This record gives sequence, structure tokens and C-alpha cells, in this order.
Amino acid sequence: VAKDLGLQLRELKDRDAHVFDTGRTRYFFLDLQNGHLSMMEQVDREEICAAVAKCVLNFEILVKRPM
Repeated sequence: VAKDLGLQLRELKDRDAHVFDTGRTRYFFLDLQNGHLSMMEQVDREEICAAVAKCVLNFEILVKRPM
């Protein structure tokens, strides 16, 4: 994530980076120690997207100081 945002790994922690999932369930986790974006748990595609051909999970990453 740090590389994609053009930041150093340390900046993710210093700038209080957070992942915000859209919806009620939290699917993603941003590890500030290594900068990896990971899934909180295994996702059941059939449960989330049912009969939809294209399954998309939206999320945002907020980086503070400065925003």
C-alpha cells in the first residue's frame, strides 16, 4: 500500500493510515508494520455476491497528517 500511495512504509504508521470498507462487514486489514493489505478472513463469494457475475468489494484508505 505504501508503494502504491508513493509513501515510505514508516509514513503509513506516522500518518495513521486506515482502511474503510463500504458496507457493514469489515473485509480488509492494513498491516502498518509491513504495509500489506490483507483479508480479515476467508470471503465466501456466493454469500457476498450471490448471482452477480462480477463481484467487487469496495474500500478506501485514509491517510492523515496531512490528509
